[in-house]
This record gives sequence, C-alpha cells and structure tokens, in this order.
Amino acid sequence: MKNVLFICTGNTCRSPMAEAIFNDICEKEGLDFHAQSAGVATVNGLTANKNAIETMSLIGLDISSHKTRFLPNIKLDKYDVFVTMNYDQATLVESLGVPRSMIKVLQKPSTDKYDFEMGIADPYGKDLQAYKNCAQDLREAIADLIKTL
Repeated sequence: MKNVLFICTGNTCRSPMAEAIFNDICEKEGLDFHAQSAGVATVNGLTANKNAIETMSLIGLDISSHKTRFLPNIKLDKYDVFVTMNYDQATLVESLGVPRSMIKVLQKPSTDKYDFEMGIADPYGKDLQAYKNCAQDLREAIADLIKTL
C-alpha cells in the first residue's frame, strides 16, 4: 500500500477534507492507497473546522474525529507521496528534505489559463458555501491526481 500525505496550512479544512475524499475514492475503486493529513502552521490535536465537518457530512463522509497534526512532528519517511494545496506549501515540504519528485500540488479545476490561484483556495473563516466549493474543487483535483499515481 502507498501512503499519501495531504498538507495544508492549519490541517483543519482542506487537508482533512482531501484525506477523506481521497480515501473514499480509493476504497470505492479498490486502489491500494491510504491518505493522512497534516498542516504547516498548526499545533497537534485541534479538531476539524465545523464547516469542514458539515460539508463532509453532506456528502456522506465523517471527519468529526479528525485531530490536527503539525508537519515537522511527523515521520516523513513513511509516506510515498506528499500533496499540497499550493506551491508555497510544496516549497516548505521540500525544505524538510522531501525530494521534489515525491511532491504534488493539487490544481484547482480551471479553464482560464491566466488564473493565478491555481492551488486549492483556503475556505478558512468563510461561510459554508466556500467549504462546499472547496470540497468540489478537491473532488475534481483529487480525481485528476489519482490518474497520476
């Protein structure tokens, strides 16, 4: 089994949602992958954001028991792929000694080649609709990601 680590800023919104969506798709499609998540600017043990929990429950996924994990406190050698939400996070992961070849950046589905917000936008502090939009972007980006693994 290959282990995937989804990484965002606080590990309360995007990466736990990505972890749940990815694991759900892999389970349904019988793929030999398992995901976890972490944040680059968090502390260990916080819960997922309430809007993230609600958004996931609307699509039948439960992240209510999620606890945040601070990236530098994790044994990175147990992961095969590191997936970030933007290029800044990818650079940070690389600075921790992860080879660039093991890092992928999720890309927001876009038809506008001049869209500079290509990563997955952070819904933190926004309304429930922003979280639903984020979850949809994650679903589409993860479906594309899985094709490359």
